[in-house]
Amino acid sequence: MGKSSKNLKSALLSHQSRLKAKEKISHAAKVAEEKSRRKGRVGKVSSQTPTAPNPKLSGDPKGKKKSNAAPPRRRPTIPFRPTDKILLIGEGNFSFAQALVESAPADLRFLPPNNLTATAYDTEKQCCEKYPEAGSIISFLRTKGVEVIFDVDGTRLEKHHALKGRKWDRICWNFPHSGGYQFIA
Repeated sequence: MGKSSKNLKSALLSHQSRLKAKEKISHAAKVAEEKSRRKGRVGKVSSQTPTAPNPKLSGDPKGKKKSNAAPPRRRPTIPFRPTDKILLIGEGNFSFAQALVESAPADLRFLPPNNLTATAYDTEKQCCEKYPEAGSIISFLRTKGVEVIFDVDGTRLEKHHALKGRKWDRICWNFPHSGGYQFIA
């Protein structure tokens, strides 16, 4: 191990300790600023505590100031348009279909309920036995004009007589149902 490698090692250690010290100062400044905001004393930060870290000392190689603001809130992704014909597969208790009809997001406010076809793997009797709330949801959907179909295997849509030859703009299979749903007490 030559003399130059010892110099490199000591330079690296020195640099790392300076970065740590700068991070501590930056963190202390952020904490102090947050405390003063909570107490309503914005602008009364002591002169000894820096109000913002020096971008040249913060470890940013370009010396650019980093934004501490929260990222802008993203709108939820809605994969449907009000004009789409939508097939919902494996609905279970049909609460997703109910939500699309009853309390749709703003983008889907004008979705005609008759553009929805909601299906379940179970027969209607099995569905109502498994999910006590399903009966009222199914009645609600039917009164609104949603087509509700039972005994549909999502892996064999072409085999079901009510679905054969039909086309949809969107097919949504939220939670594939294997047919083996049981409550474990």
